[in-house]
Amino acid sequence: MKLAVWDPDEPLRRWRDALTQHAGELGLAIEVFDARAEPDTQADFALVWKPPADWLAGQLGLRAVFNLGAGVDAVLPLMRSHAPDVPLIRLEDAGMGRQMADYVAEAVLHAYRRMPDYAVQQSRRQWQSLPLAPRGGFHVGFLGLGQMGLAAARRIAAMDFPVLACTRSGRARDGVDPAWPLYALDHLDEFLAACRVLVVLLPLTAHTRGLLDWRALQQLPAGAHLVSAGRGAVVDAHDLLELLDSGHLAGATLDVFAEEPLPADDALWQHPRVRITPHVAAATLVGPAAAQVMRKIAAIERGEAPGGVVDAGLGY
Repeated sequence: MKLAVWDPDEPLRRWRDALTQHAGELGLAIEVFDARAEPDTQADFALVWKPPADWLAGQLGLRAVFNLGAGVDAVLPLMRSHAPDVPLIRLEDAGMGRQMADYVAEAVLHAYRRMPDYAVQQSRRQWQSLPLAPRGGFHVGFLGLGQMGLAAARRIAAMDFPVLACTRSGRARDGVDPAWPLYALDHLDEFLAACRVLVVLLPLTAHTRGLLDWRALQQLPAGAHLVSAGRGAVVDAHDLLELLDSGHLAGATLDVFAEEPLPADDALWQHPRVRITPHVAAATLVGPAAAQVMRKIAAIERGEAPGGVVDAGLGY
């Protein structure tokens, strides 16, 4: 079978070596080619990161498309238009959960230990210790509880911070029984009001775009912090800046943005209570991702339904 790889960020050699190794372990014979170099070659399966619409439309025999990242918002509209009958399959963790847990843990500790306040003091050459809130009252809320959200929430709970979460339905996924309060999205205000740190890990859909505007963010307690590491367009950046300037929000750690790279003239760059990272909270790891893709292909070959198939209606 032929596997097309469209990935502008990784050399084909790394994907070919990893995919071939795991295919051999599963008893599958594959041929891996670079779709960017051979756009007219037809494939059975495609591994993609932000492929062009015309290439996808020209692939007439695809049995499934694997998205090489956690978010599918870039490729899903193309699939709806050009390959509506082809399953789109997302990666399920593939090494990203631990990275996200590390990122969120650092951001929560940064907020809890009042590092933004110490940064201000440093700029003023002030030497003054600041009191800490009781850890048991420093609630960390997770807006979105997918694979990476769950990994991060478990890490934060293990650090003895109280955790709560909000999902579309207010229920956990099958087989997951978290020991913390769960809110449905139609109780968002109640959830936000309980969060000293809000960790945003929602997918980007028609329902979540701009969800966290001024009215929603205002529901957070005074002095709360925001950690955004899912999809940037979920947060209204202009409204976020207003609430930071007013002092209602104490700080923000931002890894994702509506426009990436973040434009050089964006006001977020210069804000003293904003930390910016360039979409690095959880990168795709070639080895674990290739192993997972080949296991899913093996399941398809056996006539089984693989995990991670995207629901086009829900958008994730």
